[in-house]
Amino acid sequence: METTHSFGDRAVFAFGKHTGKIFKYAPRVLKDQDPEDLHQLRVGVRRLRTAVIGFMPAVQLPQGITERKIGKIGQQLGVQRDNDVLQEILLHKYLPHLPTSEQGCLEKVLKRLQKERKQAFKATYKLLTHDKFTQFKQSWEIWLEHPHFTSLGGLAIADVLPDLLLPQLSQFFLHPGWLVGTEIDPDTNSSNRQRRCIDLSPTAIETLLDGEESILHDLRKEAKRTRYQMELFSDYFGEEYQQLLAQVKMTQEILGNLQDSFVLRAMVEQYLDVDLKQLCPQWSAIFHGDRLGYWDQWQPLQSQFIDPVYRHHCRQLVQNPLVNSDQPTSSNL
Repeated sequence: METTHSFGDRAVFAFGKHTGKIFKYAPRVLKDQDPEDLHQLRVGVRRLRTAVIGFMPAVQLPQGITERKIGKIGQQLGVQRDNDVLQEILLHKYLPHLPTSEQGCLEKVLKRLQKERKQAFKATYKLLTHDKFTQFKQSWEIWLEHPHFTSLGGLAIADVLPDLLLPQLSQFFLHPGWLVGTEIDPDTNSSNRQRRCIDLSPTAIETLLDGEESILHDLRKEAKRTRYQMELFSDYFGEEYQQLLAQVKMTQEILGNLQDSFVLRAMVEQYLDVDLKQLCPQWSAIFHGDRLGYWDQWQPLQSQFIDPVYRHHCRQLVQNPLVNSDQPTSSNL
């Protein structure tokens, strides 16, 4: 089992794990045989970016390695990955459930996506074969062989965990997306004005989601950042921390499903240049049902996370690692 002792040691371990994944999958992506290869590469890039942000106080990285540059790589890979995901959803989630008259419309959209995917792969190929990516790889290899730390790098990791986790948890809790579809609970007193989720009709839910799509999408991104940050240190906490992490992950996934549904419908209507409800009523009805279903999944989770008592418990949780820095319980970065 890998053991880490200090803030800096943990950074080296994390960077080594995530760069290893990136440089393992990059050659596979160039062969373009399995969409999962690109997914794994992109996950590696995302996790490396989160690790760089989280461990920056402990390390001195070379000029060519920055959070911004890593993020740019992830964005470029995201174009092809998003295309792959949309095609997968169309083929396996919608096509089997559409009448023959509407399947033709879906196939038109697929052809458009397949054409765009060829262009996206060319861009991915150029990215991964460019001298800049080779230099990126070499910079990491050199640094990992001879890492450089700041004065904070020698601190015990368990001693700095609250300072690393609380700021991201605070950003997560303070996001205005949590207030979408809520109201002040009239049963609470004026000095303790708590919020509750509103019971909305299907039409009201659709209207709400159409108006608040961007803010919920941004909350999903905040959930993703929080999840990745928490996963960096999950082996220093117990079962309750794992449960909180699972709730954060669920937030990301449910809001991601809502976003995918919104984006996909908008894309379909753009490509077909028509109101989907008129041209493909069955397909439109499925989209409608999906969004209502995701909202039903979302509200219990939202209700839990807007509860002040639960939030206080979460803050206390990340301030109390259960093991010391010499004995991580696993290596689940």
